[in-house]
Amino acid sequence: MKKRNQNGSSLVETTVGSIFIIMIALFLLDVASIVICQTQNDALAKHCARAAAGQDSAGKARTAVDDVVSEFQKSGGGSKICLFNKADMDYTAAQVLVKTEVTCNFPVPIPFGPGYMNFASEATEPVIAEVPPAP
Repeated sequence: MKKRNQNGSSLVETTVGSIFIIMIALFLLDVASIVICQTQNDALAKHCARAAAGQDSAGKARTAVDDVVSEFQKSGGGSKICLFNKADMDYTAAQVLVKTEVTCNFPVPIPFGPGYMNFASEATEPVIAEVPPAP
């Protein structure tokens, strides 16, 4: 009788411990998706700023930013977990400032908590295009 009680308690302890381990693993999956999404957003802002800095007008710079965003979405950056929202650009003769925003949808939403998180990044690059001198 004593041996049976020890085996039964071990089974209960293992089951309860497994539940906690699974919960922690699912939480870490959400944390990993947050880190990946924020990293993608930072890289997107940097790539957009670099592409815009190589242009000699604001119109061409906007087209370059749109091309980078389009490529980001085609290459899987715009997955169901990391959704692109918008990209704003401020082009001056000296520098380009690009701000991007994405939404990270959690693969395993936290019960009674948020199911997504918004991230914003910005990058500044000096304009490197050859601009003709003013007359």
